[in-house]
Amino acid sequence: MIYLTAAFQAKSGKESELEETLLGMMPETAKETGTLEYRLHKSQKTEGAFFFYEKYSDQAALDVHLESTHYKTLVTLIGPMLASEPIVDTYKFIEGIPE
Repeated sequence: MIYLTAAFQAKSGKESELEETLLGMMPETAKETGTLEYRLHKSQKTEGAFFFYEKYSDQAALDVHLESTHYKTLVTLIGPMLASEPIVDTYKFIEGIPE
């Protein structure tokens, strides 16, 4: 499995617009084969900070997501809303406590 995290910081005044745009990814991403989790979080401490936690069955599933039209559209749309570049990383699972 592949885990991806993505952190975003909205420009001042763009917080709601960014949140709405990020939420817009949910319906299409939910249809992708191999997308196991796709969770958007909003910081309770930092205004306009958002965080995606994503889980894919394998690299091929992540590649499908990254090549999707809705993902490419998102990247274009959010650019003007961001105060800085998103921080994106991928991880390999080691150990955890189940939900």
